[in-house]
Amino acid sequence: MKRILIAVDNGPTAEKVATAGYEFGKAMQAEIALVSVVDTAFMATDGGLTPAELTELVKNNSREDQQQLIRKIFGDFKVQAFLEDGKAFEAILKVAKEWKADILVMGTHGRTGIAHALMGSVAEKVLQHSEKPIYIIPTK
Repeated sequence: MKRILIAVDNGPTAEKVATAGYEFGKAMQAEIALVSVVDTAFMATDGGLTPAELTELVKNNSREDQQQLIRKIFGDFKVQAFLEDGKAFEAILKVAKEWKADILVMGTHGRTGIAHALMGSVAEKVLQHSEKPIYIIPTK
């Protein structure tokens, strides 16, 4: 395995997932990339910002969160960063294919019941549609 793609969100579990992916990648002597996804489909404003301005603000915040994570976890290790917009599972699979990742690393919140039905599971959708192996990190 030469290319490991780590999918992270901007939540509190991103550090755990990035650390696990980094350790795995170092052990495999692989190239590593991070992908974060901003889903702008459900963004609404209160009139203070246009939808385009809100989207750009969220993307800039996500980009900064991603760079802070890279500095904290990866230090001087060279890591590529992708910031996509759209449905998370589709964007992750697109980057994995285009970057030619050998394996995906991602977390799962382990939601069940109503929360799972309402929010779905990005990890589950990636598992269902991926042609690549996936290393799932439980984040509970």
